[in-house]
Order: sequence, then structure tokens, then C-alpha cells
Amino acid sequence: MQAVDLDRITEIEQVSFDAPWSKGMLKEVSELADGISLVLEIEGIVQGYAFARIFTDTIRVLHVINLAVDSPVRGHGFGQMMLSAVLEHGRDAGCRHSYLEVRTTNLAAIRLYRSAGFAIIHKREHYYKDGSPAYGMGAVIETAIKSSGK
Repeated sequence: MQAVDLDRITEIEQVSFDAPWSKGMLKEVSELADGISLVLEIEGIVQGYAFARIFTDTIRVLHVINLAVDSPVRGHGFGQMMLSAVLEHGRDAGCRHSYLEVRTTNLAAIRLYRSAGFAIIHKREHYYKDGSPAYGMGAVIETAIKSSGK
């Protein structure tokens, strides 16, 4: 990801989420030393992005932090492609498991994650700044890659 992509990523973020991250927050997550930052370009224009982070405690685990595809190109499998790509990066870095949080009302994202083998592990009340809850979802990476690559 290049610094110039950040403006376009911020635009996509603004139209994709009820409580979008600021440009500063997106910049911070894109620069994490243990992070993975991917962009989807179609005809030279950024149309999507994915951010993840690798946590190492007793095992290496991939945390999918943020994933979005711009609304005009949704419904063509690009979200699934981005998810698969970020999972592959995590697998290649030695992660066997992945987790994420998703707003309980984001049904399209929940469908995407479930189709990739993620399961709801728990519900976190008041997870977002506006007080909305989130589902914590998890998956075995190898299974999720196979499922998301349909």
C-alpha cells in the first residue's frame, strides 16, 4: 500500500461504515509493524482494502481488523477475494487461526465471514463508540481459505 492510497481508502471507509475510522486511524493501522495492509485496484483505482495484524502469545493468531470494498463494485466477489488474500498472508506468517469483530447489524459482512468458515464465538455489548454491539468471529485459517476461494 502506498501513502497516496490512504485518501481513497478513507473515502471507501466513509461510505462503508456507520462509524468510519478517521484518516489518522487508518494510517496508524496501515503502518503497524506486525500488520498486513492490502489494497484492491481495478483499472488503477483503489476499490477495496484489508488490514490485519498478527498477534503472538503462545501461538500466532491473525486479527482481521478492517475490510471494505467500495459500493459500486460490491457483489462481484471482491470482498471474498480480499478476505482470502489476507488469510493467506496470515497463514504464510505462521498463523493457524483468525478472528475478527463485526457489527451485529452488518449482515452482508456476517454472510461473507460465515461463507468463509468463520463462526460467531461471542457477542460484545457496547463494542463500538456509539454503543453498538459486535460479534466476535473466529476460524481456522486453512479451512477459511478453502471456503473463501469457492
